[in-house]
Amino acid sequence: MMQTPPAELMRAVAHRVRLAGVVPSLVLALALALSACGSDSDGDETDTRGEDSSQTPTTDPSGTGTPSSSGPSGSTDPGSTDPGSTDPGSTDPGSVDFDEVAILHATGAGGESSTTPVVLDSPAAVADFVAPFTRGDLGQQVRATVTTTKVPADRTLVGSVISIGCDVPPGVNVTAVDGVTITAQKVASPLPECFAPVTTVALVLVDSSALR
Repeated sequence: MMQTPPAELMRAVAHRVRLAGVVPSLVLALALALSACGSDSDGDETDTRGEDSSQTPTTDPSGTGTPSSSGPSGSTDPGSTDPGSTDPGSTDPGSVDFDEVAILHATGAGGESSTTPVVLDSPAAVADFVAPFTRGDLGQQVRATVTTTKVPADRTLVGSVISIGCDVPPGVNVTAVDGVTITAQKVASPLPECFAPVTTVALVLVDSSALR
């Protein structure tokens, strides 16, 4: 039986040792590579599942890239006005269209105050209206004003004793709820007392339809 020379035996042993060290290294490297691939794949899948397409901002068609906010279909702009709503500055349904002709007054003229106006459409109606004014020239003032007032076709001239007191009201308000009423506007600084009461008469042109 031939014996292997010592030099060749040493080379064979060294070769086997190298192979024994390389193979485990290759197996370890391959296992690490497979593990890394598996981790990347899991991360990609997680990111994809985490994306919610419903939350993706919509790009402005103008190309500015500004996300646009889409509200529910049929929603109303908070700044818009409801066509059926009432304007806060609109006219009171009870108010009447009128023109104030004159506010006449005289001290101690007599008469009685009333919110119900008297239609002054004839000399007889005017005479009855001024009959209670037994002192001063208030009756004459009323007659003269009625005579010089031009009454439009759609208006009616009425008169009312709006106040008997220390002050002369600055104007009147005309309303129609249960019939037409004329009320005196408040005096800014009313007098606490006076020597004699002042009778104040308002002559007003009102919409004729309000008197029907």
